[in-house]
Amino acid sequence: MDKRDETPPRSTEESVNFESKKQKKQRKNKPKNTVNWLWAFKVALISITISVLMTLLSNEVLEKLNLVAAFVILFIFVLINIFFDIVAIAITTADIKPFVSMSARRLKAGAMGVYLIKNAEKMTNICADVIGDIAGVVSGATGTAIIVKLFTDPNSEFFGNLVITSLIAGITVGGKALGKSIGMNYSYNIVYGAAKVLSVFSHRKSNEHKDTK
Repeated sequence: MDKRDETPPRSTEESVNFESKKQKKQRKNKPKNTVNWLWAFKVALISITISVLMTLLSNEVLEKLNLVAAFVILFIFVLINIFFDIVAIAITTADIKPFVSMSARRLKAGAMGVYLIKNAEKMTNICADVIGDIAGVVSGATGTAIIVKLFTDPNSEFFGNLVITSLIAGITVGGKALGKSIGMNYSYNIVYGAAKVLSVFSHRKSNEHKDTK
């Protein structure tokens, strides 16, 4: 006789309990919908508002600046764009364990580092998109102001616009490409520096390590 025939059949109650446990396990293992529509809407609204305000303000201010000041502003905002892209990469790739250890020792920078890494999606969105958009708007407006000051002839203005716009795009993209390797190779130092600065303005307690494995 086959040994499987000797196994007593499950009762109806046992079968229901078995199926219930199986369904619970499947629900637990089922990936959650992590799309945060509210956060996306907030970020989009903030970006649009800030971009409009910065465009209006920059057009008024840059017209009154001389060429040297305009080039300095252009350089600063291109660097800001590149810098925050590096921070975004560092937050995404940093290991959370050293910050959990610091947080366990009640260090505010450790708690902030844990917060940044655990909220990497939002932090990178702010750094790379919101701040990047602002820097891009100001860079573009500054480039336009420089072109207006340098060129009066329409033909010269066209080629000047082409050259300066290309230079801004090339330096920004090239800087970000270089910055990605910097962000990945020095992720701990960058996140620690950002956490240390932000912890000065934060009242976050050093207890984020409790729910982090």
